[in-house]
Amino acid sequence: MQRHPTYRVVSLIFAALMIKSCVPDAPHDNPLDPDSPAFTNSGEVAGRVTSFYEPYIGIPGALVQVGPYGIAAWTKAGGAFSVAGIPSGNVSIIVSGAGYLSDTVEASVSAGRTVNVDVHLDALPVVSSCKVVTRKIDQWWPGPVYSALVSGLVTDPDGPGDLAAVTLQVDTARFAMTYVIESQAYQVTVNASALPQGNLEWLVGKTFSVVARDKPGGTTMGKGFQITRIIQDAPVPIFPTALDTATASPEFIWVRPSLPFSYTYKLELFRLDLGLPSLIWSISNLSAAVTQYRYPDRLSAGLFFWTISVVDEFGNLSRSKEASFLVTE
Repeated sequence: MQRHPTYRVVSLIFAALMIKSCVPDAPHDNPLDPDSPAFTNSGEVAGRVTSFYEPYIGIPGALVQVGPYGIAAWTKAGGAFSVAGIPSGNVSIIVSGAGYLSDTVEASVSAGRTVNVDVHLDALPVVSSCKVVTRKIDQWWPGPVYSALVSGLVTDPDGPGDLAAVTLQVDTARFAMTYVIESQAYQVTVNASALPQGNLEWLVGKTFSVVARDKPGGTTMGKGFQITRIIQDAPVPIFPTALDTATASPEFIWVRPSLPFSYTYKLELFRLDLGLPSLIWSISNLSAAVTQYRYPDRLSAGLFFWTISVVDEFGNLSRSKEASFLVTE
């Protein structure tokens, strides 16, 4: 008797099922196996946060956040970090730290794997000790000149070569500041003629800010500060003046101004040679009670002039006109 082909197929399938039922399931102890009880669909991000430039010094205490999940960790001593339990997929690693420009790195996380990421943070400039002092310099021609001298200490933990620009901001006005070696500070002199109204009074009540920017683009704005006062009155020279003839050790005499605040005097002596003045002597911090002072040395014959200024406790200054005299001895 001949059997039908369909009967054979059914018999083979039945036999295969019987065999399978007798064979135990293969073990699923590989954590990368989705059927494993130890399987988790997450990975880890690890790495190091360091300075922006070589030798890449580790930055401790930086915050490493993995978005969009909000999982975070702090860097340890040496800048090392690790963040586990991150779901598989594309993530954004946001690194921030006090005094540093934040940075974001994109990465792809795979289940059971560790992604290594190194991040270099730009140290922000540091702005401190900012101040402004006003100057009124009276003169016979072309008249009094008003100015404001602004200074500030600006440093960069990444080195002075990392600084790109230092700017003074006052309302809508902007002035570039330059580094002055003698004072080791950034300075700018703002003349009244450069202001919107051509008057130093325009600055009164306005907030000054020094802004420093480094090469990678990090910026720091220092604390705001303001003008304390503009001194209008100045001492009046009495003798010698108007080409008086004086001795080689002249005694300078002046009339004190009537001012409602404490101040000291600054006396300066210049020599004129071929019309060019050169400062040859000065003395500061003279008491406000003094109205005369003798030159402590001897002058050679020639043409001279002297000025007397008041300086308040903040450094604001108002200077007299030039008082010229001759020494013939």
